[in-house]
Amino acid sequence: MIPRLDRSEQTRAGEERLAAARTDPCSRFVVFERHRALLRRDAVEPVVVRGAQVRDWGLTVDRAVFLGMDDATAWFAIDVEGSAPPISTEGEFVPLGPIQDPIGSTSWAVLAQAQALLSWNRSTRHCPACGSPTCVRQGGYQRVCSNPRCGETYFPRTDPAVIVRVLHGGRCLLARSPRFGARVRSVLAGFVEPGESLESAVHREIGEEVGLEVVGLRYLGSQPWPFPMSLMIAFEAQALSDDLRIDEIEIEAADWYTRDDVARESEGGRLVLPSRKSIARRMIDGWLAGESGIQATESS
Repeated sequence: MIPRLDRSEQTRAGEERLAAARTDPCSRFVVFERHRALLRRDAVEPVVVRGAQVRDWGLTVDRAVFLGMDDATAWFAIDVEGSAPPISTEGEFVPLGPIQDPIGSTSWAVLAQAQALLSWNRSTRHCPACGSPTCVRQGGYQRVCSNPRCGETYFPRTDPAVIVRVLHGGRCLLARSPRFGARVRSVLAGFVEPGESLESAVHREIGEEVGLEVVGLRYLGSQPWPFPMSLMIAFEAQALSDDLRIDEIEIEAADWYTRDDVARESEGGRLVLPSRKSIARRMIDGWLAGESGIQATESS
């Protein structure tokens, strides 16, 4: 089980201490091969590797990003980056996207943090302003341009997206995007645009995608979504009517479902709900259970 880590901004500001922790045989590492994480074979959990094993595998730890502290133990994420992937009898490299099983919120947060930081550091090795190489600072939370005439400092970004459970008359709106797998339907979602509030994004996305006006927005929760570095922010809203006008670009189909409809069509194989690791599924499951919020995950 992954512990809840202290991200400890003070610790990651100490470059010498971080450098020592990277080579400490007792430090812990979560291992990636670009967008695939080394996960246990017997559970949807990261394989946790000690620093001594990372050294035995011959992996270079200079680019490992700092995840946080568990008491006196430092945790990092490392990307094998084109090297021969280490062979682990405990696990295998798995892309996070196709995972269908539930995963504890603490483990998912660590995987999301690792994926986002590793991805951002890969894509920011050169300064966007002048093209010079950038230098890692604060354990991978900053990159500074090496050109003294530029010297820009860059920070990891997070892309916020709203995801909305739209209700009307006891029914829930489930829609299908062309990007989804066969027969999958989910609640509506979309990215927040620059200069836009979360509430405005909810109204705009629902209006654009299915032509509805909504009221009574209520915050439900959030989930990091490492594809590559998003944050899903969940709301519930009440539709003023059930008259759908589908945009046919973002949305392929949308319909109102009763709880009985979902049970019947799921059992008959005509409806597939989102992955159980996703906040979208927890939003739907919460509604199916008659709850006012979303269903909790393990370690929430």
